[in-house]
Amino acid sequence: MFSNVQSYKNNGEYLQLKQYLEDVNDKQGFLGKAWNGFKELTSLGVSESDCNTMLKKFQNGLVSFEEAVKYIEEFDKKQENMSDLLSNVITGVGSIAYATSVVAATTATAGSATILWGAAAKLGAPIGAAIKIGVNGLDRATNDIDDDVFDAKQIIKDGISGAVTGTTSAVSSGIGAPIKDRNLKQTIINAVKCSGTCGALSGAVGYTSDVVLNKDKEFNFGELTKNTVSSSLVSASVGAAVGAGMFNIGPINTTSNVAQVVKDSTTSTARKIGGRLERDILNA
Repeated sequence: MFSNVQSYKNNGEYLQLKQYLEDVNDKQGFLGKAWNGFKELTSLGVSESDCNTMLKKFQNGLVSFEEAVKYIEEFDKKQENMSDLLSNVITGVGSIAYATSVVAATTATAGSATILWGAAAKLGAPIGAAIKIGVNGLDRATNDIDDDVFDAKQIIKDGISGAVTGTTSAVSSGIGAPIKDRNLKQTIINAVKCSGTCGALSGAVGYTSDVVLNKDKEFNFGELTKNTVSSSLVSASVGAAVGAGMFNIGPINTTSNVAQVVKDSTTSTARKIGGRLERDILNA
């Protein structure tokens, strides 16, 4: 009798887990699906197949319901994080390419720590907003949630986030200019100054937009400060490491805009990936 009751209970929990995983998979657009495909191919990171294996382990009594739920939660969280990171990388690269194509030097002068925020905002913000709205819109259009692509709040949030990403990507792409003079100290100073400011801007705007667009979230100055400072510190530390790496690589001996875009896009992507990894470590 007990075994039958226990079997029914486990079967009910299994169906809950299966539905939970289906809901997580339904949220995956082309970005999430591409990342999951990469993990399936390389076995790097938790994939959908790994989650299905976890469900079978639960069925066989090898793991608890709570362990299975946590496993799927981690899969969901990492999929969301990577989709957001990929979207930001695409937005950053697009903004840098656009800014570089408009003028030869949009962010900084060689050997100087001067950051031309006005030029970066003028060039990076609108294209960044457009790219992120487009990329995330396509991502939501390719998931299995009805009418998700028409989520007005998410479109506004993407526009704000894209504008910030576009601006910070364009403005920070010039921090490596001092390596032309082989000046390590100035390179790192520029990297810390610019990346720290970019991080503070991203943290402050991200928190504020969440409060404005989420009626259930109330503004808290302490939380604003925490988000701003923590984001600034993370970005500054990652920026310093990337700046030092840029110096060790050495200058690009060409005036080609394509080469400049490749260099700036590489460093911008490295900062975004490094920042995400550092935040994950701090939040672990």
